[in-house]
Amino acid sequence: MKPYLRWKRCLCAALLAALQLPVPAAPAPWYLWRSQLDGALSCQQFSPGQAWSLYDGPFADLACEKRITSKK
Repeated sequence: MKPYLRWKRCLCAALLAALQLPVPAAPAPWYLWRSQLDGALSCQQFSPGQAWSLYDGPFADLACEKRITSKK
Protein backbone atom coordinates (compact mmCIF):
# COMPACT_ATOMS: atom_id res chain seq x y z
CA MET A 1 0.00 0.00 0.00
CA LYS A 2 1.29 3.46 -0.89
CA PRO A 3 2.25 5.71 2.06
CA TYR A 4 -0.15 8.54 1.16
CA LEU A 5 -3.11 6.12 1.06
CA ARG A 6 -2.22 4.82 4.52
CA TRP A 7 -2.07 8.41 5.81
CA LYS A 8 -5.51 9.19 4.33
CA ARG A 9 -7.04 6.06 5.85
CA CYS A 10 -5.61 6.91 9.28
CA LEU A 11 -7.00 10.44 8.99
CA CYS A 12 -10.44 9.15 7.98
CA ALA A 13 -10.46 6.65 10.85
CA ALA A 14 -9.49 9.39 13.33
CA LEU A 15 -12.25 11.69 12.06
CA LEU A 16 -14.86 8.94 12.30
CA ALA A 17 -13.74 8.13 15.84
CA ALA A 18 -13.96 11.81 16.84
CA LEU A 19 -17.50 12.11 15.45
CA GLN A 20 -18.68 9.28 17.70
CA LEU A 21 -17.70 10.97 20.97
CA PRO A 22 -20.71 11.76 23.19
CA VAL A 23 -21.70 15.40 23.37
CA PRO A 24 -23.47 16.46 26.57
CA ALA A 25 -26.66 18.42 25.99
CA ALA A 26 -29.21 19.81 28.42
CA PRO A 27 -32.90 20.45 27.74
CA ALA A 28 -34.07 24.01 27.26
CA PRO A 29 -35.23 25.71 30.48
CA TRP A 30 -38.87 26.61 31.11
CA TYR A 31 -40.08 30.16 31.76
CA LEU A 32 -43.26 31.69 33.16
CA TRP A 33 -44.81 34.13 30.68
CA ARG A 34 -47.50 36.73 31.49
CA SER A 35 -50.10 37.89 28.97
CA GLN A 36 -50.10 41.64 28.44
CA LEU A 37 -53.80 41.45 27.53
CA ASP A 38 -55.37 39.77 30.56
CA GLY A 39 -52.49 38.88 32.91
CA ALA A 40 -52.80 35.12 32.42
CA LEU A 41 -49.68 33.04 33.14
CA SER A 42 -48.26 30.33 30.90
CA CYS A 43 -45.25 28.04 31.46
CA GLN A 44 -43.36 27.51 28.18
CA GLN A 45 -39.81 27.14 26.93
CA PHE A 46 -40.12 29.93 24.36
CA SER A 47 -42.19 33.09 24.06
CA PRO A 48 -45.81 32.36 23.03
CA GLY A 49 -45.92 35.58 21.00
CA GLN A 50 -45.67 39.36 21.03
CA ALA A 51 -48.47 39.86 23.55
CA TRP A 52 -46.50 37.96 26.23
CA SER A 53 -43.70 39.17 28.49
CA LEU A 54 -41.23 37.17 30.58
CA TYR A 55 -42.51 36.95 34.15
CA ASP A 56 -40.21 34.50 35.98
CA GLY A 57 -37.68 31.74 35.38
CA PRO A 58 -35.77 29.69 34.47
CA PHE A 59 -37.36 26.47 35.74
CA ALA A 60 -36.41 22.81 35.28
CA ASP A 61 -39.91 21.37 34.85
CA LEU A 62 -42.94 22.08 32.68
CA ALA A 63 -45.03 23.10 35.70
CA CYS A 64 -42.60 25.96 36.44
CA GLU A 65 -42.09 24.77 40.03
CA LYS A 66 -38.45 23.60 40.26
CA ARG A 67 -36.22 26.65 39.91
CA ILE A 68 -32.84 26.22 38.19
CA THR A 69 -29.96 27.61 40.23
CA SER A 70 -26.86 28.86 38.49
CA LYS A 71 -23.68 26.84 38.97
CA LYS A 72 -20.90 29.32 39.77
